[in-house]
Amino acid sequence: MIRFPLPLLASMLLCAPVLAQEAGSQQENAPMPHTLVIGYEDEGKVDASEKSCRAFVVDMVEWEKAEMEQAVKDVCAYRQKHIDAYARLEAAYTDFRAVLSEQTRFDGAAAARHVAGLIKNCMDMKWALSTGGHNIGTDMIPQAIATECLDLGHDILQKETANLGPRDEAPAGGE
Repeated sequence: MIRFPLPLLASMLLCAPVLAQEAGSQQENAPMPHTLVIGYEDEGKVDASEKSCRAFVVDMVEWEKAEMEQAVKDVCAYRQKHIDAYARLEAAYTDFRAVLSEQTRFDGAAAARHVAGLIKNCMDMKWALSTGGHNIGTDMIPQAIATECLDLGHDILQKETANLGPRDEAPAGGE
């Protein structure tokens, strides 16, 4: 057992809250990330090309030609919606980040972590309520879940950006 002299132990105990507060304030002043990372599988790597969609469909099912063509279109459409939602979210985050960069009273890095966590939790919750689908649905359902949750994050970021942004509060009626 290590024995510390009482004055050293007392000094350590007295300094611990100060050191913890200093570490916390460094965390608060951390810069916001340039992009919002949610942390889900294949984030930012969805391929909506016809070649990729066709490869998935051909590997998954053996249907008549017309049904296969429709399946390729459907898979590509779901993937494209996911890609578009991700791009909208990142654009909204860029605006949010720009507004917060002008603020000194808020913890933008924490806000970014929390909105990313909210989106990830949305995906996890919706996935828990899903059967996962079958056939081409095994690709389309995760795309739909991601799209819905990314859209939710987008809407939150847009509303918060509007709330934080400059306001034109000029008096009405010449007051």
